[in-house]
Amino acid sequence: MIRVVTFDAAGTLIRLVDPPGSTYAETARLFGYNLDPDRVQEAFRIAWKTLPAPPESNGPRPDDDRGWWRQLVAKTIDHAGYEIDRFDDYFTEVYENFARPGVWELFPDVQSVIRELNRLKIRLGVISNFDRRLYDVLLHLGIRDAFEQVIISSEVGAQKPAARIFFEAARRFEVGVHEILHVGDELEADLRGASSAGLQAFLVNHQTATLSGLFSRLSP
Repeated sequence: MIRVVTFDAAGTLIRLVDPPGSTYAETARLFGYNLDPDRVQEAFRIAWKTLPAPPESNGPRPDDDRGWWRQLVAKTIDHAGYEIDRFDDYFTEVYENFARPGVWELFPDVQSVIRELNRLKIRLGVISNFDRRLYDVLLHLGIRDAFEQVIISSEVGAQKPAARIFFEAARRFEVGVHEILHVGDELEADLRGASSAGLQAFLVNHQTATLSGLFSRLSP
């Protein structure tokens, strides 16, 4: 029987209001640069796909993965063919932007799904390949208190699809892995990762199916 439902964050509960390329370009204007947001966005896609994930560690990563995000921004700007003086200052502004109000929004059905799960007395959590900025993001969006546990990769030292981050969720909730349904939007990280760790899993695609589809997986 499912006693806990955990959610991935970005792409499942929340989404960016504007693509990263737009935010990178808008931030660059503060430093006197006029970047093409479409060009930067395409470079971001390349950097995101090719930059290796942060290496696993035995515990919380000391820089909260900030160094990894700096590499991502640097590779994006380089792939786009730009150079930015005072790059460290630019990166700090970009990094902080993604934790500010108005940058992220909830998918339309999130609030109603949370309310129904609460009515069913299902315990809720988040399992995300993010960093500590996620706490502020969830707080700004009014859903931080909906989750009993927020398990993020920078604090665990492992990211999905590694079984370790899913086992950490079971440890914190003090339930068996088979009693958790994990909901996410990525085939490898969420569906296969959770299933390999022994959790139930539900893959959501907001273009073709809403989060409410998870209710069909709650029956014993």
